[in-house]
Amino acid sequence: MNKQKVKANTVRVDHRNIVGIDIGKRKHAATAVTPKGAVIASLKSFENNQAGVELLERKVLIPATGKSKPRIAMEATGQYWNALHDELQRRGYPCVVLNLIQTGNKGKKRIRKTKTDSLCSGLIARTILTGDAQATLAPDESIYELRILVRHRWRMIRVHGVVLRYAIGLLDRVFPEYDGVFCKPFLKSVRTLIREVGLTPKTLVSKKTEVKKILEKASRKQLSSETIDDLLKRARCSIGTKQGESIINGQFRMVVDYLDFVEGQVQSINKELQERMVTLNSPLMSLGIGAEVAATILAESGDITRFLGPGEYSAFCGLDPSVQDSGDSIRGVSHISKRDAPLLRWALYVSAQTMVKKHRDFTKIYDRHINRGHRFALIAVAHKLQRLIGGHPQDVHNMRFCDIDHSAEIWRYIPFTHKTKKLGKIRMLPIGPKAQAILKSYLDHEESASEQFVFPRTDGKCHKRQYYEAITKACVKAGVPHW
Repeated sequence: MNKQKVKANTVRVDHRNIVGIDIGKRKHAATAVTPKGAVIASLKSFENNQAGVELLERKVLIPATGKSKPRIAMEATGQYWNALHDELQRRGYPCVVLNLIQTGNKGKKRIRKTKTDSLCSGLIARTILTGDAQATLAPDESIYELRILVRHRWRMIRVHGVVLRYAIGLLDRVFPEYDGVFCKPFLKSVRTLIREVGLTPKTLVSKKTEVKKILEKASRKQLSSETIDDLLKRARCSIGTKQGESIINGQFRMVVDYLDFVEGQVQSINKELQERMVTLNSPLMSLGIGAEVAATILAESGDITRFLGPGEYSAFCGLDPSVQDSGDSIRGVSHISKRDAPLLRWALYVSAQTMVKKHRDFTKIYDRHINRGHRFALIAVAHKLQRLIGGHPQDVHNMRFCDIDHSAEIWRYIPFTHKTKKLGKIRMLPIGPKAQAILKSYLDHEESASEQFVFPRTDGKCHKRQYYEAITKACVKAGVPHW
């Protein structure tokens, strides 16, 4: 296996014994195996509490402890693994979290159609022994908090939509002619009207003078008298049901109160996300994406340095094409895989609409695919966007002449500073023929072995405009046509 292609989150097999834990909501199961696959100890069930963890340690972990503590592997089953994972780490046991897809694929190889917690825990442990298991990287504190905020925000938005659709359903029942009077069914002025009067046709007609005063005052006379008269006219001629009008008016009041509460919660989270994105100084904000969507991309992606390249990140987002081809069968139309990360995929799709409007290069990609439909073109833009997000602009910013080894056919660029340098890791980027053509005009200079930066800087910082001008200059000198 090419060492450069081994992922950073690959779980390496060593002399440690492996303990696999099958995660449940209230009870778990555990099996300890040697590096050769022999069973050391097993525990059919232990509870998800302090007593259960002590039972696990006494029956499985201590017998599996040799020269060093065993490595513990568990599935990322919902949110139920978090508490056990943190408690075992506090006790000094190295823990690895695996995606359900990996262990599920291993389980499908069994001939017998049997599935028990004990078998699953042993299967999890033996998945590590294969040597190609990929650990799910737990996010750091800042990304974890951002993820909680982002997911709660979208959860509140979904609940808002459910309640709003229910209210519209009530309107269609008692006042079907209401649709089209206002640009939105529940404007702030309409919510005031609901609280003070109601919205059923009979109530509106009986209190038409009060309705006019409330709407004019609540809208600050932005609603025209013609619009209010049209509302009252439709109420007089309404064919809506008359049953339960008082109850439905009460339902409307509860609905608008709930909508106001949810919208206030979302605005509070939006403010918190904006402050956190400014603190994190994410480059996503420079693309013209809103703080809420940028936070979603950052929180759901996590540390993108764990991906080997843009293609792998594309598969993580579920934007890679699905392929179904077997023998002489007719190939069908390929769709995106949509595997996992629905929130991330949605955020990239929404961002694509912004990219098309604000950035010329993305507009060209959109125009190139528009003949296959608006949705397909936006997905193409989203795919290109995630490839850009998977890159590291700071590597270009920090490029120095002395960091580029151009002695071989494929040049090697080793940045003197990068995100994982403090962990003792070395980052190496290959430079192919196309990138070499851009850099050759700079490397011909006498200072090619100096510590000067390839792209010019001012006051020790590489500004965005300078970065753009440097790239343009290199392309012109290398004869690369404008795109």
